[in-house]
Amino acid sequence: MENSTVIRMHPNLCVPDIRASYSTLVEALDGFSSIQLGIPTDAIVDLSFLQLIEAARLRANEQGKSLSLLEPANGELRRALDRSGLMTAATSADRSFWLHEETTQ
Repeated sequence: MENSTVIRMHPNLCVPDIRASYSTLVEALDGFSSIQLGIPTDAIVDLSFLQLIEAARLRANEQGKSLSLLEPANGELRRALDRSGLMTAATSADRSFWLHEETTQ
C-alpha cells in the first residue's frame, strides 16, 4: 500500500454526481494510508458531499488512516458547512479538519 496521495475533487460535489465522489474516496481509502482532498473553491457543494466526507473521516479513523483537506474550507464548501449547521456544534477535531484551526492547550 502506498503511503499518501492527493485527490483533486471535481467541481460538482452534489447529489447528481455523489457516486463519483464516493468511488474516488473509497478507492483512495483502500489504497493509501494518508489522503489529502483538494476541493475547488468554486465547487458546487451540497449536504450529500458533507455527509460523504464525514463518513469517510469515520472510516479513515477506524482504519488508522489520515484524511485531511489541502486547504481550509472556503468558498462554496464553507457556505455549505454553515448552511448545514455542522459548524454550530463542531468539536475541536471538526474545526481542525474543516477549517484547519489549531486548538490551544
